[in-house]
Amino acid sequence: MTAEKVDLRIWLWGLLAFAIVIALGATLDADTPYGIVDHQAAATAAQVDTIQAAWKQAGLRWLAMIAMAGDLVFIGIYSLGAWRAGRSFARIGNFAVVLIGHQIAIAAVIFCVTDYVETGLQFVQLVQDQGSNWMAGTAAFMQPIKIVAWVASFLGVIIALVVRRISGPHA
Repeated sequence: MTAEKVDLRIWLWGLLAFAIVIALGATLDADTPYGIVDHQAAATAAQVDTIQAAWKQAGLRWLAMIAMAGDLVFIGIYSLGAWRAGRSFARIGNFAVVLIGHQIAIAAVIFCVTDYVETGLQFVQLVQDQGSNWMAGTAAFMQPIKIVAWVASFLGVIIALVVRRISGPHA
């Protein structure tokens, strides 16, 4: 009997998309005092306006738009990949791996919702070239939740792979 394979392909593509988004954002960090993470954490319209003005003055508003659009693509790919990986662990592993698989799938959904809300509101403010207190506040509120969910899904996949490897696929 052969062990069933874990569905990691889309998750790996999501990690590649994440690396690309990080690289785009790193250019903003290097050439201006503010990066994408600063924009995510900006809880007021005034903070958003300051950050966007710096990007505009540096001639990098277009790069911020591309990075945020790329982030929207990354969110979808990664979330689907993590969800599918979690569901596959939940179907083919031992009890511990099944539990971890369910946790990964739940974390993937939470990440997807919170990061789409955060990034969508950021992108709207960037396109409008004007901060909004409610959008900035909501995006900033979502940031720590999405970070915890992403870490839980990412580490969950790694932990499930290790536990499955140590205990065998159907131990």
